[in-house]
Amino acid sequence: MTIVTKDSLQGMLDSADEAKQARIIGRALVVIFKNQTDDEKSANTTNQNNGRGFTGADAFGGSLTAKYFMRHGTLLDWQVQRWFKPASDGYARICKYHRQLDAGAANKLAQRA
Repeated sequence: MTIVTKDSLQGMLDSADEAKQARIIGRALVVIFKNQTDDEKSANTTNQNNGRGFTGADAFGGSLTAKYFMRHGTLLDWQVQRWFKPASDGYARICKYHRQLDAGAANKLAQRA
């Protein structure tokens, strides 16, 4: 059962006000950050091409933004805009991680059951 898709995530972001967009993106970044290895988390990098965590291009910014969200519970406007900005496929940058977010949502749902 798929919970999070590119389209559903984009739809949530498009229909949300700015504060909710910050929460959606912040929570998503934390899920992705937690998929990083311990070494990657501490160095804010991606060392392994294992399909988990951030891509090399997003590792530094994504890790720092996730840590900021964990510390402050919100994101600054420029942080939200960085992840909301459309990529070449027209979807917000955060949407490329929809499979990891779907797996995180499925795990959370299984824990509640």
